Amino acid sequence: MPCLVVVPATPLLAQGVSGGADALPGLRRTVRDVLSGELAVSRGGVAVLATGPTARAGRLRPSLAAVGVADAFVPLMSAFGPRGEDWDGIAAPGASVALLALGDAGLDVATCPVDVVEVPGEPATAAVLAATARIRATFDDQAVTSTAGGLLVVADQPAPGVDAVLERLLASGRWTHDVLDVHQRHEHLPGSYSVTVHRLVT
Repeated sequence: MPCLVVVPATPLLAQGVSGGADALPGLRRTVRDVLSGELAVSRGGVAVLATGPTARAGRLRPSLAAVGVADAFVPLMSAFGPRGEDWDGIAAPGASVALLALGDAGLDVATCPVDVVEVPGEPATAAVLAATARIRATFDDQAVTSTAGGLLVVADQPAPGVDAVLERLLASGRWTHDVLDVHQRHEHLPGSYSVTVHRLVT
């Protein structure tokens, strides 16, 4: 896996959630720029890691209904098409934010299915091992050991389950770590958000 990108899991990252008063345009631009750049050079699969109510994986459709936002208010949701038999289920909010960010960055979700891996907040060791193996399997064998592989977008960090999987992934090989801090002035939100990019060197 040559690149892991950790994004804030706030639903406000998705355009339309905060209505006409866009709350986090700067953060959205930063995430879009990072992901679009990585997608342009990626030669492997694309996956998402986030917290979910249970351990599961598959082609999950994004939805922010669980946090009170109907699909109609999120323009990017239309790119994923209707709910139906083509999906293995509905993604939890964190994974949904990551999926929408990938769509915003230009990923054609119709031709490039994203493997979504969700782990509980406090998972059993077996769930962590299974999630780690699933993510590694998303990319080809070359991607695991070289700089020619895929992209993993991580949401919901810090969270014990996500942290445990991420720790195992980063334990193999040597990685660089770049942190982009995005400051904002909305009085009811944190003063800054971070986007972290881990790239495999060897």
